[in-house]
Amino acid sequence: MNFEELVNTYAIPACIVSVEKKGEDKYGEIRIIAANPGYIKDNHLPEDVVFGDLYDKYAPNDKNFEFFAYSCAVKKENLHAYVHPDRWDIWLDCNWIPLSMHDGDVYYMVYTMEMSDTMDARKLTNREADVTSEVLQTCIKLHKGDNLEETMRQVVIDIKELCSPEFCRILVRDNKTKKVMILSDTGEDETFEQNLSLTMKKSLYDVTETWIKDIAGSNCLIAKNVDEMEIVKERDPNWYKSIIEHNVRSLILFPIEYGREVIGFIWVANFDAEKTAKIKDTLELTSYFVASFIYSNQLLSRLEEMSTTDMLTGLLNRSAMDRRIEELLSGKNESLMSLGIYFADVNGLKATNDASGHEAGDRLLIAAGDLLKETFDGYEIYRVGGDEFMVLCPNMEKKDFEERLEYIRNIQKKRGDVILAVGGKYATNISKVLDDMKQADIEMYENKKQYYGSDHSKKA
Repeated sequence: MNFEELVNTYAIPACIVSVEKKGEDKYGEIRIIAANPGYIKDNHLPEDVVFGDLYDKYAPNDKNFEFFAYSCAVKKENLHAYVHPDRWDIWLDCNWIPLSMHDGDVYYMVYTMEMSDTMDARKLTNREADVTSEVLQTCIKLHKGDNLEETMRQVVIDIKELCSPEFCRILVRDNKTKKVMILSDTGEDETFEQNLSLTMKKSLYDVTETWIKDIAGSNCLIAKNVDEMEIVKERDPNWYKSIIEHNVRSLILFPIEYGREVIGFIWVANFDAEKTAKIKDTLELTSYFVASFIYSNQLLSRLEEMSTTDMLTGLLNRSAMDRRIEELLSGKNESLMSLGIYFADVNGLKATNDASGHEAGDRLLIAAGDLLKETFDGYEIYRVGGDEFMVLCPNMEKKDFEERLEYIRNIQKKRGDVILAVGGKYATNISKVLDDMKQADIEMYENKKQYYGSDHSKKA
């Protein structure tokens, strides 16, 4: 067959690819043996390109492409993919078309590839009926879901039914806090990932950072067997050693992206390799909808955080305090037997603002917040006004309450960077919490009067 004549009959960019078969479900060398002008131009092949060279001489090594090439050329499967690889900011519409001829253990296929700067939703959703059905079921669950953990648990159940794996997780990354939430079909279970993290001597977030590099610009990483796991060994020996120690024999790693930001991963190990093509097709489309759901939840969480957080100090704000008091007065806190209440006010803030400017005043408020965090770590700390703070300590022992009150009054003498007027009240009748808060506030103002009546305040 004249491959050059054949490939030139295609009106879109196309090439002829040869695949060497090396045993059952194994392949050897993959070569480009002919290409039409459109393919040469779009892929920026050199003028002196030598057809018959290995494909990765002119393109990045890509295990997904190799798997499709083998399935097409050797198994005679007609395949299609519409993808957005990380290495390029373009959409690729790809077809793998088998040819009937072969030379011994060398088989042939036609590969076509059209590029676009924008996504075509019709092409993205143009999948086999069973794939579309699987993804639609997941979409319905995402639409109905209002709890991130529970909804992702249901999605993991769907993925396990599709892949028949020994292990399946969805990992949700918070790129602001550098934390990772791990979700399985039975709920949150971090044992496996913690072991991986310990073996690699990295935080789990840093482990997922290496995964982005391991995917190497493709849209996923799939290794169907131990032989194909060699690509993981080449790219990341540390991770490879870790997962081999945990008996991982095959894996799928799909990034969950929103707006070019990786916000999670679908992570599957020891899956049914016979279903690889369908699994890839299904997870590829599923990841778009999962990404949207996760991003929306993270956005809502951040908006909620902003609505209850003081942006200067990072403490809870007046709005959060009002909600908390309303909750206390509702009588629904049956387990609440006592409540330590502290009020604190920054002394000398106005003098600092007048003498050194509001930036210096802000630094004073931040220092006050840091002192309260140091003293009341794990409890509820609110900035309730310009220079006023409140701390609530549920079910605190009275001795602990008194010791912390004494500590915060004494530690300021050693620090010197901030001076607080402090008052406290130990409440045992939660229904009268407003009266106790008032008493703590009065004590704080009495403490403040002493400060402003001292020689120290006049110097300040």
